[in-house]
Amino acid sequence: MSSSQAPYRGAVQAQGDDIPIAGGYTHSWPREQPVTDQEGLSFLAKIEAKCSESQKKERKRAFAKAKRFIKNASQQGGVGPESQPHSFQDSKRTIPTARVDLEIRKGLTFIPVENAQ
Repeated sequence: MSSSQAPYRGAVQAQGDDIPIAGGYTHSWPREQPVTDQEGLSFLAKIEAKCSESQKKERKRAFAKAKRFIKNASQQGGVGPESQPHSFQDSKRTIPTARVDLEIRKGLTFIPVENAQ
């Protein structure tokens, strides 16, 4: 099955003019099963780890907001693509384009880990 046909697709991204890679840092998931809240937090941590200290500083509150979004989505049983987009920014950023994005392209995402069994 191609990634475009996977029933669960999305991505976590850190983007902005201070990131030299086109499209920023991205972790995408084309999958056969839903992404759990714990996996979503892990994907977000992987993206945060790719950021330099200055990039993390620009997105400190954005990462915190994205984490809170994932946790809240889990408490609601997950979130689907109909509630797009999810772009988080830090009000204290000095680079206007610095942000963290959660893209849910297809399927229920950030479900409680106990529902994935």
